[in-house]
Amino acid sequence: MGISVVLLAYKEAENLTFLLPKIKEMMDSLPEEYEILVIDTKEPLDNTSEVCAQFGARYINQEFPGFGGAFKTGIKYAEKDKFLILDSDGSHDPKYIPSMYKKFTEENCDLVIGSRYTEGGETNDAKSSIIMSHILNGFFRVCLGIKAKDISTDYRLYRTEQLKNVELENVNYDVLQEVLLRMKQNKPDLKIGEVPISFQKRIYGESKRRLIPFIIGYMKSLVRFTFIRYPILRNIFLYGVFGVLAFVLDYSVSLGLAKTVMKEVPEAASIIGNIAGFIFTFTTNTFWNFKVKGKFLARAASYGGITLLGMGISTACIHLFKNSMNFALLKLIVLVFVSAMQFVLNKLITYNEKIIKSENQ
Repeated sequence: MGISVVLLAYKEAENLTFLLPKIKEMMDSLPEEYEILVIDTKEPLDNTSEVCAQFGARYINQEFPGFGGAFKTGIKYAEKDKFLILDSDGSHDPKYIPSMYKKFTEENCDLVIGSRYTEGGETNDAKSSIIMSHILNGFFRVCLGIKAKDISTDYRLYRTEQLKNVELENVNYDVLQEVLLRMKQNKPDLKIGEVPISFQKRIYGESKRRLIPFIIGYMKSLVRFTFIRYPILRNIFLYGVFGVLAFVLDYSVSLGLAKTVMKEVPEAASIIGNIAGFIFTFTTNTFWNFKVKGKFLARAASYGGITLLGMGISTACIHLFKNSMNFALLKLIVLVFVSAMQFVLNKLITYNEKIIKSENQ
């Protein structure tokens, strides 16, 4: 039992001098033991270690890169069953700790957020940052299926065991959304509470966030998290990408052979191009898209059979409607229909998840 209070520091010694006494005062008012962990940069950049020693905080150098790496380091070394994290720049006032703890324990929450955007909360950040924050929160709420109003802040109280049971990959601030997604995957009925806070500007120093890399990183993560939550969308996307690349490969090989060594037998050139496209799509979908191993020949036969079926349907449709429709439009419609059909059949047969799971057990 107890609470691990975690602060991620990057040249924050001056702020920690003011913050640590306030944290200790609030923690002393709670009926639980606690520890304070300050996760500093891999190589010290100021006298943070001396400040930690002065106020009885445990000083740890981060072992993984970026903000996400500092967060993971904190999780690794937390020894209590509750995990409280807040900014080390003074923007998160420790006075809200008791109310967050009360909500956490009385309502049996898995996570409590010190929220700027729930009723009663406020932020004194710049207007541009507020607008961007609202936009990001809106997109990520939909993407993650999280109903909390403020999911881009790191003023949070977690259950340590739940944090230790997730694998985090992001190295930037978007790890704050990733951890919610991973926790919800492990516990679909994840209970999140919010306590209103007033977010203040940092006491000393400058923000470490850089706007353009920050936005680009979040856009990438939005797509990645959507694919994690809905893996079928990732499968469809990659299936389409590999299909387009296979078409280019097929066309290039066929055309190249037909114009050089197979001028007299363009049909043979076309067949070789088809085979090259088939090998490419089967290999990429097997190892990169659906990520399966074993029974390679059986899967190849299944994939090949479905490919031949698609070719038969495509040829029949073109033969039936070639005189009544524009060929380019007909080819496009047939291509979309056949590709969708092949994806569904491969998903159900070649890459059936139940079969794959039984093979891996």
